[in-house]
Amino acid sequence: MGRAPIQVEEGESTPDPLAHQVTVSVKACGLNFYDIYVRQGLSPYVQPPCTIGLECAGVVTAVGTEVTTVKAGDHVAVHCPTGGACAEQITVDCDSVLVVPDDMSFEVASSFTVTYLTAYFSIFHQGGLREGGAVLIHSAAGGVGWAATQLAKTVPGVTVFGTASQYKHQAIKKNGVDFPIHYDQDYEAEVLKQRPQGVSVVLDNLSGTDFTKSQNLLEPLGKVVLIGARSMVGKEHRNLWQLFKVWWTTKNISPYPLIMKNYGIAGFNLNELRDKNLVAFTRGWKEILDMITSKKLHPRVDSVWQFEDIVDAFKQMSERKNIGKVVVKP
Repeated sequence: MGRAPIQVEEGESTPDPLAHQVTVSVKACGLNFYDIYVRQGLSPYVQPPCTIGLECAGVVTAVGTEVTTVKAGDHVAVHCPTGGACAEQITVDCDSVLVVPDDMSFEVASSFTVTYLTAYFSIFHQGGLREGGAVLIHSAAGGVGWAATQLAKTVPGVTVFGTASQYKHQAIKKNGVDFPIHYDQDYEAEVLKQRPQGVSVVLDNLSGTDFTKSQNLLEPLGKVVLIGARSMVGKEHRNLWQLFKVWWTTKNISPYPLIMKNYGIAGFNLNELRDKNLVAFTRGWKEILDMITSKKLHPRVDSVWQFEDIVDAFKQMSERKNIGKVVVKP
């Protein structure tokens, strides 16, 4: 799962990085929905009390003797698969940093790693989205949804359906969603009204009864890609009944309909991919950065908060108010 970052508290002396490590002065940290799972004790890997944060950006202040890919003074995006990014300074393995252009803001540099890589591998590698296909993206105004829309639109002739609150529809349409659907509508009926054969890919971050609906919406050779269980989280506090309901209503997968209906079910977890296949992770990370610097992709920062206001930053996410990425700064 990767080594946890070394953090330095204010007033402590900074230890030299080990031979393969890099020390970074953190300037901005991107929050993800997974951080809410951690805060509510839902992560199987990390339990409170802990330092949250899967990604950040900053300036390299020191490198180990064996590090050749980065140097002091470089601006970098940082991936922290075990958490710990929300700190003033961290020391991580050198394969956890990616050099970004100096003219890229730290807010943007801290915002693209988790969301765009999750969308990239889910849409293309797991989902196999092809020219002329269609994709349904739940929470199209969120971090992963925003990224997935832009990535889907890099494929010629792709139609994008996206769910979001009514007041977010103008924003997601501008981002590339062809058919916005608000939460008071029956999204299953709305999709089939526009595309009776169904869609090629459903990016499902909900689980529960929506998992069954996702399968019902697939065209032959289509695929559901599960990337989370967002329905488990309501507001700021854990609701045990809600957790039980989501898992109880998420039906088991039977081989027979997979064969007879010619569709597939896949899942994706970015941390596990990095742990098992660092080469693929790094290749995708660099490709996403290239697409951002060439203006093919456009990360959106919803809001920027100070560390002391992080509770309000989380409310922005848990209450589904954000369009794009929520960022916090030291």
